[in-house]
Parts: sequence; structure tokens; C-alpha cells
Amino acid sequence: MDIGNQLRILLEEDGITQRQLANDLNISATTLSGYLQNRRQPDAKMIIRLASYFHTSTDYIYGLTTFREPMNVPYNADERHLINIYRSIPDDKKPLYIETGKTFTKYGKKR
Repeated sequence: MDIGNQLRILLEEDGITQRQLANDLNISATTLSGYLQNRRQPDAKMIIRLASYFHTSTDYIYGLTTFREPMNVPYNADERHLINIYRSIPDDKKPLYIETGKTFTKYGKKR
């Protein structure tokens, strides 16, 4: 788990300063710095507050998913795994992955 890296990404994407985040969450700059440098881990309540603040999921904060947007329709573990595989494939190889999936879909319908 690299919570610090996830938080740095969120801060950068949203254009928020560390000072602003610390003030908004009513925590000290030192505490936030500890999270960002992975010297200290936020407790579960703080993870929930961070996810709410950044409009994301706790799984994203923990680095367990690459999906920043919370899912409206939950996927099962296999579906999440397939999506994570797809996201890790180089862009020029993604069409092959999709075509392979279509082939398996056609095979399944013929039975």
C-alpha cells in the first residue's frame, strides 16, 4: 500500500495544496506530511474522510484499484481483475485484448 503516492496523485490532479488539504481536514501539516511520505498511516476514519474529500473510494486511497471514480454498479472480483489487466496493457495491445474477449463471447454463445 502506497497511500502517500495515491494522495500525491489526488492533490496534483485536483490542484490542491498540502496546506489546503490539511486545513480542510482539520489536521496538522505534519500529520499530512507523514501520510504523504508513508511515515505514518491514516486510521480507517481518516481514509474514509480522504475518500469523501476527493470523491473517490477507499480502495483507490489504499491503491487497491486504479478506478478513481467510485463504482455505481459494483463489479465482482473477476470483473475488477479483468479491468485492471486491461488498464495495464500497452495502448497498442488493447485492441487485441478486446478481440480476444469477443472471440470467447462468440464461443460461449454457440453452445
